[in-house]
Amino acid sequence: MATIIVDKRNHNTVGNTDTINGQNAAYLLSVLPNRLVKELQMLASKTNGAASVFSAEEIRLRRDGRASLTVADKNTILKTVIGAQEMDETVARICDDSLYAHSETIKNGFITVANGIRVGICGRAVCQGENIIGVYDISALNFRIPKNIVRVGSEITELLLKEERGILIYSPPGVGKTTLLRNIANDLSIQNGGRRVALIDTRQELTYSIGNGDGLIDILSGYPRALGIEIAVRSMNPQVIICDEIGERSEAEAIASAQNSGVPFVASAHGSSVEGLLRREGIKLLHDAGVFGFYVGIKRKAGMEGYEYNITSKEAVDDWLQNSRGGNLRHMRNSGIGEA
Repeated sequence: MATIIVDKRNHNTVGNTDTINGQNAAYLLSVLPNRLVKELQMLASKTNGAASVFSAEEIRLRRDGRASLTVADKNTILKTVIGAQEMDETVARICDDSLYAHSETIKNGFITVANGIRVGICGRAVCQGENIIGVYDISALNFRIPKNIVRVGSEITELLLKEERGILIYSPPGVGKTTLLRNIANDLSIQNGGRRVALIDTRQELTYSIGNGDGLIDILSGYPRALGIEIAVRSMNPQVIICDEIGERSEAEAIASAQNSGVPFVASAHGSSVEGLLRREGIKLLHDAGVFGFYVGIKRKAGMEGYEYNITSKEAVDDWLQNSRGGNLRHMRNSGIGEA
């Protein structure tokens, strides 16, 4: 059966939790509309800080709609209705009054701002063929707030060091893949003399709170994933490559090429099952190329800190592909597993 590991967090952190959360809170309070800030401060007071900018995972603004707050994966609809002028002023503040400077990432649906906070953006897209050439009349903003790196993921690091095979981490959005990748990067770059880690940070959020300069991490920030991977292999001689949210075919081809150089690859992808991942052309290409030796599903354990891991080996996937003829992956999950 698939190996199930529960990873309980201890209290060792990279960076000071209060300092990191305080920096995030200060930034958010400086850019959010004043009416919303006042409501958030009142809510924090009523809940003794349990619901506040310090504890928030997401804060959402909707033009002519009510704002909302997400804490511990639970949504709270707030009273503040965000007016058109407030939305436009908030966009201007997060862009430092220069929409043009952020136009490329806005077309891709986000802006990365202070301390690794990523703001998801919805609006009216203007297209030329299949390409978005501009986004106007922004209608929604989603402030996704990163957390400090907590010492989780040691089992995944040990699995890579033991097996020397690539690992694909998957889950639905918002479970904690990026946090897990950050910690794996730190651990790999420090343990046993350290591995040379190339971190491809396309959206400029993976490197938030990465180490303190002691580890062997080379950061390629803002590079398109495929190009960043190619440059890392050609120029930096990495022993491990890490990047977030893969899936496009062009990225898959670059990753497969890197695999030919013998560099293990650790990445993440959105998905709820290995079966779903394999339906995606890019992921299937990577599987066929032997890039990933293990597929690691993660979920938060109710009532506990840390994650539960569901680890499936490539061999188990291959058995299923050969024998299932379109069946589901329940058979695969019971057919064999690499040990962590």
